[in-house]
Amino acid sequence: MGKIRILPPETSRRIAAGEVIDRPASALRELLDNAIDADAHDISVSISQGGVEEITVSDDGCGMSKEDLALSIKEHATSKIYEPDDILRAKTLGFRGEALASIAAVARLEIATRLRASSEGWRLSSSPLQDPTLDLFPCKEGTRVSVRGLFESFPARRQFLKRPQSEAFLCRTTFVERALAHPEITFRWRSSNDTQVITPTSAKERIVQCYPELSRTPLFDASFKTEEVQVHIVYADISSYRKDRKFLQVFVNRRRVPEWGLVSLLEYEFGKYLPGGAHAIAFLFLEIEPSLADFNIHPAKKEVRLKNPAEVRSVVHTLLSNELTARYRGAPQALERHAPMYGEALSASGETVFLPTFDEVRPCAVEEPPGRWKRDASFLSSSQSAGAQARGTQLPSDFWQKVKQGQLSSHRYIGKGPGPFLLFEMEDALFILDQHAAHERILYDRIKAKRGESQPLLVPYVLEPQENEHYLRESSQILEYVGYRIEKESEAWVVDAVPAIAASKALEALVEWLSQPSSDATPIDAIAANLSCKAAIKDGDILDQPSAERLIAEALALPEPRCPHGRPIFIAIPREKLYAMFGRIVE
Repeated sequence: MGKIRILPPETSRRIAAGEVIDRPASALRELLDNAIDADAHDISVSISQGGVEEITVSDDGCGMSKEDLALSIKEHATSKIYEPDDILRAKTLGFRGEALASIAAVARLEIATRLRASSEGWRLSSSPLQDPTLDLFPCKEGTRVSVRGLFESFPARRQFLKRPQSEAFLCRTTFVERALAHPEITFRWRSSNDTQVITPTSAKERIVQCYPELSRTPLFDASFKTEEVQVHIVYADISSYRKDRKFLQVFVNRRRVPEWGLVSLLEYEFGKYLPGGAHAIAFLFLEIEPSLADFNIHPAKKEVRLKNPAEVRSVVHTLLSNELTARYRGAPQALERHAPMYGEALSASGETVFLPTFDEVRPCAVEEPPGRWKRDASFLSSSQSAGAQARGTQLPSDFWQKVKQGQLSSHRYIGKGPGPFLLFEMEDALFILDQHAAHERILYDRIKAKRGESQPLLVPYVLEPQENEHYLRESSQILEYVGYRIEKESEAWVVDAVPAIAASKALEALVEWLSQPSSDATPIDAIAANLSCKAAIKDGDILDQPSAERLIAEALALPEPRCPHGRPIFIAIPREKLYAMFGRIVE
């Protein structure tokens, strides 16, 4: 007897369902897409226990007839396309005909629906491995879908779900993404004691509705249209920015996508006006001809392949460059009038103090790590960085060039300040150094500069299978370059060696990076930043004078005076500024 067999229908259905529905947020995404495609003007979402116990989505859309309802949970049943080429013309969010069939394979499903202008409604009830039932049911026009007991009969999948609070957060994120992309629709949310009604409004106001923390942030928008693409961007004034990319979002044809080329373009354009390590608040909405944007490359339509990405980026670049230049003409000087500066609290007069910056430099890699090298986001340009032209008396323009060339006298260590700060004097200026940030940058540069040595573990560490384990496969060469030795054994990954440069913290850094991989940086940047942060001296660690002086000397020799996250390593206050602050002289 041969070894190859045809899978039973119930097995193949569950396998296929896993490609589309992997957690409650996935089911919610598909139900919201169906409601939007049904021409709904009002959509309500209710979840219980993070969506694991129940998800209910109600809409006032076109509804379904009895015949359509009976077919709706069949495999490959869809009203969106018929011929293969219809995919190239589809303007709906859904088109694959897999969502309801996938949900029905892994949960108890109830659909109540009534066609517009119809006098009768119908209800379909379905459970995994059982035939569905269909009966008359009094209901409002539109459709209500309830999903209960997700993966209840599929424990192998259910064990990988997160806590209800975490799953609820992911559901909420999915809800917000759909609400952002469709400001003309009313969205209602209910989860435990959390309720919200989001009413129809403009794209700019919808962003504030979804993210109330932006309610006091000045927002602007700009639009541009060609024959093939329509661009609309909503962005915050450069006086408002973040340390993460939470509010740097790209939508293509009403779907949020990780289109890194466009995200990088936004970073580049806003980076001309923002301080190092800062990220813009910007929402980019693109409408592209369906034939030029292929979403049929991922079962859940999470990604998009653009047919003409260079042309699209060119349109976005032109719009954003012109918009920012017109609004902030003369920046970065304009930024000095808007953006908060490091060290403001030190000035009794309310003026900012000098924040040192260096000329733009390249990463000093002795041995280039595997994969594509990317300049990390904390590197600054002296002509564009915040603080380079701070108000008040400044240090001489060639000061830092002389520091780098070793032409100035050595520093004089003063002592430890409050918290993680060290004080020293050099060339008639008082310096305040952040010992953690400085040590972090030193370690970061060392980790990236050459292949790291490994330190074997006495007892190998086992990484259990998890959702993000594909990052281990994709970053195996980077991890080996840094100093990790990791092998796949059966269903688990075994770590038998860690980077010697930060051996005591290396496992913690690896687990943290794997559980929350960054899409904002290359793996080498993210791993090196995690390792250096874990291993660097902390606030509260006391350095003796020789150690403190050695740290200061190494910090002054750094090509980039910022930690990997973009924070400054030290600030400098010239003698004249100190005199003015104490009223000894008038500026």
